[in-house]
Amino acid sequence: MKLFSITLILIALSGLLAYTNPGLNDYDQFISQRITEETKKQKDPVAGVLGSLLGGLTANLMTTQTVRKDYIFFSTYDTAFGNEHLRAIGVLNNFYTTESPQSKHDE
Repeated sequence: MKLFSITLILIALSGLLAYTNPGLNDYDQFISQRITEETKKQKDPVAGVLGSLLGGLTANLMTTQTVRKDYIFFSTYDTAFGNEHLRAIGVLNNFYTTESPQSKHDE
């Protein structure tokens, strides 16, 4: 009975991970949201307004430069723009950045 319960839990967890594996459209929304958040931090109000207006367009352009690797339960995203890279892992409908352009310059 214990083995059956563990098997059911593992099957349910695997199904949940596969079902909530975010796609490229979700990544596009994540990038757009991140651009909007970063521009709101700017002291210049014009930059904040432009970032809010152009964030979606910029996110679409960045998404075209993105390589997604789908591992069924999670995905990795590598976005190259110029000499910079943004790398993220998508799991459970969330994104976790593993490398961002600012992290290289902060070190």
